[in-house]
Amino acid sequence: MKKKLTKININMKKKLATFLIPMLFSFSAFSQLSDAENKALDELIANQVEIEVDAIKATAVKNVFDAAFFRLKTIPHYDNNGGFHETVLMKHNAKILEVMEADSLVPFIRSDFKLTKQADAAQLKDALKLLLDSATGSEDEIVQKGNQWILVCDEWFGEKRGFVVATNSTGKVEAIEYSDKLEI
Repeated sequence: MKKKLTKININMKKKLATFLIPMLFSFSAFSQLSDAENKALDELIANQVEIEVDAIKATAVKNVFDAAFFRLKTIPHYDNNGGFHETVLMKHNAKILEVMEADSLVPFIRSDFKLTKQADAAQLKDALKLLLDSATGSEDEIVQKGNQWILVCDEWFGEKRGFVVATNSTGKVEAIEYSDKLEI
């Protein structure tokens, strides 16, 4: 599935950048600086770090999760640095959280999303691919074992890696855990 990203308007980018730049750095370091030093550091960061924010609006994400997702890309422009860093952020009820692991997404799964058939598992897997690096890979195997679904994402030296999704009897997702040694 191809990632569908749409640009957020400039005002939203400025608002998100204003909110997110301090999050990228240690709050304890900011508290140890004077107001003038904090202002100078803010200006330095604003001049030397480019921030791009894109909304993730893929159908799979909308069908599975009850939250808005954004890809935040920071690009430093100093010392000929050609690197960048990407982070996925989730907005739910005016709170913004960094998406780091699949289990943190479980509370934000739509109440009407049920995992009862292969197509549901494929849609969940597609959504996870867009939100988590650990969900990307060349394997596309999905196995159901009772109330567990195994979403294989990758294979490394014979070991299958991916997610174990636990559901209740109605198909409501109760847990998602990453494993680098899936038992099929």
